Amino acid sequence: MRRHIPVLLAALLAASCTPLPPAVPPGPAPIPQDEPITPAEAQPSPGLTRVRIISLNDFHGALRPVEDASGVRRGGAAFVATAIRNAAEGCAEPCAVLVLDGGDTFQGTLPSNLTYGRAVLDVYRAFGVAAAALGNHEFDWGQDTLRARISDAPYAILSANVRDASGAVPSWIRTDTIVERGGLSIGIVGISTLETPSATRASNVAGLEFVDPAESIDRYTRALRLRGADMVVVVAHSGAFCEGGRFAACEGEIVEIARQVKEPIAAIVSGHTHSVVNTVVNGIPIVQARSSGQAIAVLDLEPPEWKSSAQIVSVIADSLAPDGAVSALVRVAEANVAEIVERPVAASARRLTRSGAQHSLGNLIADAQRWASRADVAIMNNGGIRADLPLGDVSYGDVYSVQPFGNTLVRFTVTGEELLNHLETVVASDRVNAHVSGIQVRYDPVLAPGARIMEARLADGRPISPNGSYTIVVNDFIATGGDDLGFGGDAAGENLGIGDLDALLAYLRALPQPFAAPEELRLIPVGL
Repeated sequence: MRRHIPVLLAALLAASCTPLPPAVPPGPAPIPQDEPITPAEAQPSPGLTRVRIISLNDFHGALRPVEDASGVRRGGAAFVATAIRNAAEGCAEPCAVLVLDGGDTFQGTLPSNLTYGRAVLDVYRAFGVAAAALGNHEFDWGQDTLRARISDAPYAILSANVRDASGAVPSWIRTDTIVERGGLSIGIVGISTLETPSATRASNVAGLEFVDPAESIDRYTRALRLRGADMVVVVAHSGAFCEGGRFAACEGEIVEIARQVKEPIAAIVSGHTHSVVNTVVNGIPIVQARSSGQAIAVLDLEPPEWKSSAQIVSVIADSLAPDGAVSALVRVAEANVAEIVERPVAASARRLTRSGAQHSLGNLIADAQRWASRADVAIMNNGGIRADLPLGDVSYGDVYSVQPFGNTLVRFTVTGEELLNHLETVVASDRVNAHVSGIQVRYDPVLAPGARIMEARLADGRPISPNGSYTIVVNDFIATGGDDLGFGGDAAGENLGIGDLDALLAYLRALPQPFAAPEELRLIPVGL
């Protein structure tokens, strides 16, 4: 029997996936949501031993490997391609292989961002991806660009829980698809995280609502089965964290969704949290494979009961041969931006990583924004810090990978009372999700949110006076409510027209070289 595996050829992908509806300029043609119901006809091929789902998530345009703190090169599109092929070829005959993605595919690196994600589409075609979830960062360049990427993609980009102002699924977003593998009709439903409105600029999702994922999964699972699907798999840009590596102890949005799903689901490929997930909830296996191509998930489903087993396989560049075709694609993409990427900026006295809720890199970025804006206080959200900075020479490409979103700085003038109230928002969560500059805050995380701050002093040691006047700078993502750190009310800020990337580049160049990032803790929990 012929094995159904991705062989890194566009022809095979086109033959094995349900075709996307054609685009009709200036926008794609409407996608019918209520297709005629037909009885299931597809039957598994005799002797089918398993369905192998190979997945990645949160690729973020990571075309080249990145060194971790130990100097190990992880990820890189050419090595991910080899890992996918090895996993596919390692599935004993007869085996049906399906490659899926958990979303957040494009945003994050210069070769991808300067083409608005087009450079990644060719790579995903080579991976043999059949379908991907619609991630929150897919909205980062606005809905018009997203429509174009959905239309261009050689695979289905799916979300069943997005609604427009009328309450209908937007005509340009696909909810589901069916692919044929090993004589099986496999239905795929996509889900976007409910955090999307606060995890991208508010203007990027204007007019859209993100509704109950579990109900949406149930609804479209039923529809897929009536349209002939033998099994249904979910691609969900919705994640979890698993405590201490014990995969039974996982918490997060996708875990709660899986608990609420009523229809039979074969598996969930998740994303969004950049974590390792390999668990079973409500009888549904769930996987997530870190981010940026650092790993792939390999999930096997064996008939007749479709018993599951899964592993998360690290992609270590130095232990794999790069795929030649994908290497060529990466070389072309990188050559187009090489002059910019390799431009020297500064030199770092040590490697700066994003480990923990508070770290030197976050302090450095907050300091850069306060310096560039001449504000008293700066607040930087952790979610906007996307990469580490290396030891030694730091290039433009290195700094760009840290802050790729193109945010601008917004300065507010507030009273001391308003400043303290906003800092209460910063420390309200169980895990602090921001860095500050120009201020040191002592807070008790055991106290009720809104009443946690015990002391707050400016960098020169002066306490915050409730009636005083202070300036505070944030990026425009925060200013419009991103990460739930917005000011709300009638607060009006001044957009300074300074890019967060430009502020960091200028600050690094202005520091004595090699520069040293500040290590002190600025949001200090007490009483624990």
